[in-house]
Amino acid sequence: MKLAAVFALTLVTVGLSGYRAMAAEEAPAIVEVAAVTRASGMSVLRLPGTVLSMQDAEIAAEVTGRLLWVAEVGERIAEGDPLVIMDDHLLQLQLRNDWAQIERLKADIEYNQRQIGRLQTLAEQNNTSKSGLDEAQSRLEMLLQEQRIAEVTRDRTVYDLGRTRLRAPFSGVIASREADTGEYTEPGDPLLRLVNTELLEISVRAPLRAARYNQVKSQVAVEGDGQQLMTPIRAIVPVGDSLSRMMEVRLSLEPGHWQIGEAVTVELADSLPTEGLSVPRDALVLRDREVYVYTLSADNTVRKVDVTTSSGRGTEISVEGALQAGDSVVVRGAERLRDGQPVKVKPRPESGGSQASS
Repeated sequence: MKLAAVFALTLVTVGLSGYRAMAAEEAPAIVEVAAVTRASGMSVLRLPGTVLSMQDAEIAAEVTGRLLWVAEVGERIAEGDPLVIMDDHLLQLQLRNDWAQIERLKADIEYNQRQIGRLQTLAEQNNTSKSGLDEAQSRLEMLLQEQRIAEVTRDRTVYDLGRTRLRAPFSGVIASREADTGEYTEPGDPLLRLVNTELLEISVRAPLRAARYNQVKSQVAVEGDGQQLMTPIRAIVPVGDSLSRMMEVRLSLEPGHWQIGEAVTVELADSLPTEGLSVPRDALVLRDREVYVYTLSADNTVRKVDVTTSSGRGTEISVEGALQAGDSVVVRGAERLRDGQPVKVKPRPESGGSQASS
């Protein structure tokens, strides 16, 4: 009799424990939901891009000489400010020599002009040969040509003197320096690199077919290092080669988002727009080879709906499945749900959800 009582008590205890466990399992899960929307979507290519400066110049020496001063790496230079100062002593001497040559020729010209005047007077009186007058006039023409050559030489020396002070063609930062004070340089020798950090763009290598679906000034999504923004296409270069079949696309970029040389991801259209249903990327549940969402029923239970994904942009992605526009899908807490489980909806913050995950 005692054994039977103990057995009955054990059954009651196990039954109560199982009931409590089932009750705990059936407790509503806290979730957040968002609406299924109907929107125009398209297939997109997610391509790597690089942030570039639209003004990036290697500054080289323009004349022969010794460097007296070179701007330091990291220094910010305004347009027109000096980048390099070279020793101009030899050019100053050359300029003095050029001026002396011009003055000598002027004196010869004046003498020949007077000589021609005298010969013309004598020729009128038949007191000199005509050949002597012709020779003097020819000599004057030669002197005038030599004067023009001397003036060009002087102007070139003045021009070279100006090039001993290399000035910034645009505002920027000294990114690197290839020569130091005291070094002797020849024309064409690299001296430093000047980069404009305010005038930026993004370079993307894309398949040639993308030229059919993207236009200049159209907005595309760019993301990198936790940031995401929309920026216009500045230029499409629909020229590729037989090996890569790739072309270059340039995007405008306002400063303050990424640094020059930083990698970003760019979304370019890869098809024409089509109408379809769209859900937040956070609504997708990926399990093995399955992709599905949970929809919210009127009795506050969830229903598992298999979907097929297609194009996506930003936090939204186009899907196909047993869904309708206006349906509520779970975007937070879906990972632990099962089909038919009761849930409790938590209001979503007005500031919006987190960044989408692929």
